[in-house]
Amino acid sequence: MRKSRFTSSAKRNSYFFFKKWNIFNLDRQLTLRPISKSGRNDSGRIIIRTKGALLKKFKKTKINYNYRYLKMGTIVAFKFIPFQNKLVSLLYFANGALTYYSTTETHKLFSLFFFNRYRRLKKIKLKSLSLMLCQIKKLSFVSCLELIPGAGAKYSRSTGTKAKIIKFDGETHSVLVQLPSKIKKIFSYYSFVLTGPLALHENKRYKNTKAGYWRTFGCKPTVRGVAMNPVDHPHGGRTCTVKYPRTPWGKTTKFK
Repeated sequence: MRKSRFTSSAKRNSYFFFKKWNIFNLDRQLTLRPISKSGRNDSGRIIIRTKGALLKKFKKTKINYNYRYLKMGTIVAFKFIPFQNKLVSLLYFANGALTYYSTTETHKLFSLFFFNRYRRLKKIKLKSLSLMLCQIKKLSFVSCLELIPGAGAKYSRSTGTKAKIIKFDGETHSVLVQLPSKIKKIFSYYSFVLTGPLALHENKRYKNTKAGYWRTFGCKPTVRGVAMNPVDHPHGGRTCTVKYPRTPWGKTTKFK
């Protein structure tokens, strides 16, 4: 952050953030543009039109769900994934590595992301954003839980969800956790989790009650072949299910 030259009285007290590092250009390596295979058979021919060209403009973000990286990192930016309604944090580690992690309510810009295993860091009393279950207090809220240590987060990964630690068992080194679905499940002592619930909890309150919502995103309804007439589709004109699926041109799609 530094103060820039002002050309008018409106910009006299304005500050701008100048990217000194090449972080935001390296960010492109963590995104990809997927090839849409919807409505195509194995030969690549379009058989059903399901999605428009709007979805192809957005790149897919690679989210890392493995939190066993022991290097110290810094949260340098936040990114919103529109069609998934997810908020992710861009982390820049000390050795130059970049990755995207799911954002929780405890994430702040330029805060440190580390595994608190050093005595010096404990004296500073820095709060780590990723911990093992055995290091967290009872009745705390966590998210992105590992069922097996090292396998990556599998539970409570949706937007705005959170899990609650119920009980510790020192003999079996296990933790009883209440998932967002109110189901209680046993996890390992040494499973890594994110502290706090995931961001954008308002997403759970929104209920989509109309099909026109997805039409604005380019998704169009698909008519089933069984519901058509025999002249329109090989599946049409029957009162029961077909023996094996076919394309609208009568080509079999079995074992594909």
